[in-house]
Amino acid sequence: MILFLDFDGVLHPDPCYDAGQLFVHAPQLATTLEPFTQVRVVLSTSWRSSKELALLLEPLPESLRQRVVGVTPNVSSFSPPPKLRPYRRQAECCHWLELNGGIDQDWLAIDDRPSWFVPHCEQLIVCHSQRGFNDEAAGRLHAALTTATLRAMRERDTRV
Repeated sequence: MILFLDFDGVLHPDPCYDAGQLFVHAPQLATTLEPFTQVRVVLSTSWRSSKELALLLEPLPESLRQRVVGVTPNVSSFSPPPKLRPYRRQAECCHWLELNGGIDQDWLAIDDRPSWFVPHCEQLIVCHSQRGFNDEAAGRLHAALTTATLRAMRERDTRV
């Protein structure tokens, strides 16, 4: 399972005028992911355009850092399929999937900009830009990961 992670509006409010609030929700995300050891994180934040991966990882809790396997490419560096052109963040996520094992991989995204994804995108966990990754978002992510885990277990059992 791949989890595409935005920073602004997810791990802290957007805009964030208080440096002490930066990454305030990162520990809750790390805690929510604890039971789901199969989840790998790809950073889809706009911060990736101005910072190298090592700097992006610094403010994250260690358990979250260990899950990060890369960053999405910027939509200006490839030609997205016509149906995804209006939905830049989803196009970036899908392109990363294509480059790293195939578009059929299970994935979720946590973001505060639903307009950057196709309408009613089932893989999207939307956060309110000022509240970020709160208890409600944590509950939705936990439920989505539990459902995906159970589905994968059923599929594995039917193949055996």
